[in-house]
Amino acid sequence: MEAFAHLGAVQSQEYQPSKLTPAMRAVPDGEGLAFAGVGAVDALIDEGAVVRTHVLRGTWHTVPVEDLRMMLAASADRVLQLMGTNNRSWGLDAVTLGRGAEVLAAATAGGRHLTRDEASEALAAAGVKDPTSLRLIHLLMHAELEAAICSGNPKGGKQTYANFDERVPAGKIAKEEAIRALALRFYTSRGPATVKDFARWATLKVGDVKSALDGLGLGEIHAEGRTFYFGGEPPEMEASGPVVDFVQGYDEMMCSYTDSKDLVLHHSVPRTHFLDRTRFTSAILLDGQVIGNWKATAKRDSVLIETWRVRGFTAAEIAALRRGADRLRAWFGKPEMELVLEHEH
Repeated sequence: MEAFAHLGAVQSQEYQPSKLTPAMRAVPDGEGLAFAGVGAVDALIDEGAVVRTHVLRGTWHTVPVEDLRMMLAASADRVLQLMGTNNRSWGLDAVTLGRGAEVLAAATAGGRHLTRDEASEALAAAGVKDPTSLRLIHLLMHAELEAAICSGNPKGGKQTYANFDERVPAGKIAKEEAIRALALRFYTSRGPATVKDFARWATLKVGDVKSALDGLGLGEIHAEGRTFYFGGEPPEMEASGPVVDFVQGYDEMMCSYTDSKDLVLHHSVPRTHFLDRTRFTSAILLDGQVIGNWKATAKRDSVLIETWRVRGFTAAEIAALRRGADRLRAWFGKPEMELVLEHEH
């Protein structure tokens, strides 16, 4: 839970891979593990400690339940505005969307957690026209952003929707205060980062972000013509050898930096060596910067981990890569692994 509290939000449209993001930032909870196990996020969702819902960038995020009202207060109106074009293309006007949110709030009241199909049936029974396909997705997203519903307990392995007010602690927060709280969380967990990094991550206007930063007491770094902000004390450099981490494709390292994404790429390799379309979507980090990509295929008793790097590795880096892959093997719960090493020639 501490990892979620630190990060604030974890992008999770691909739910199973997204579990790796908080897990690798948490203490081990099982024998032989280097970090929290694959079931740790499931347990938090079952407890209602975190919820998986649409917030911030109009995509799935898993967030601490006590932070959801703050995040919606900060950015929901902006996300709803940006969704307007797509809603209109599907014939969803304000009246229909508002009616849908009311129906879904009522249908989930009393602790009823509905699957997507059950939500569609409830909408149809209430007279909402054609609540299927992308129209249904937009009706559900709108209801989430309007604080009518959020994720419930999974049912038969399927996502469910619960009544927002029954699942999320009560409390009001003004938009300006919410943006400040979100900014402090972002720059403490992801700094150094720029104003534009945060604005894109939270779907906020740059002007609103700049206003929010006043008085937060953030540290500043000026480099390459940009100002980077951070909260807390910078970590001390360690004199140990190289560290290699395997992060999933939508890890917060990959999603948090738009304006400064060039600095996420490893400094030892020219930017032109990084492909626009990588072979695999998940990323290999060498000392915190992207150096390649990976893909894991779980088998009965082993996991195949394929890797591709933009340059060759030294012997020490190869050893670190193997250690990182072995941490991943343990997280998949497999006794054996097959590691494939490839790099740009």
